[in-house]
Amino acid sequence: MNTLPITVNNITDWNNVPGSNTYFRTSDVTPFVDAGALNIYNAKGTSRSWGTPKVTSTVRQLTDDVIMVEVTGWHKHTVSPVGGDFYFVREDNSWTRRTANHKTVKAALR
Repeated sequence: MNTLPITVNNITDWNNVPGSNTYFRTSDVTPFVDAGALNIYNAKGTSRSWGTPKVTSTVRQLTDDVIMVEVTGWHKHTVSPVGGDFYFVREDNSWTRRTANHKTVKAALR
């Protein structure tokens, strides 16, 4: 595949991850498009007695017009990881977040 048709801002400084150092919600680490750039989180917090809070995002280009971001995060209160798959579709020369049920995303996942 070609290179990603969007600039990716990889946020690696834990101080720039929303939420506290020991707790965050999936909504805090959801990738988002701002000023034409896709912002993702790949950061690790300070180690604690219970472990280390962290979030990892992996960007995959499914088609020229569909990008998927897999987000996995761990913190003090998680039994299983927080996160999920987030999809972005190029529409009218801009990127819009869509669900897996959107027709363009569904076609890309087949």
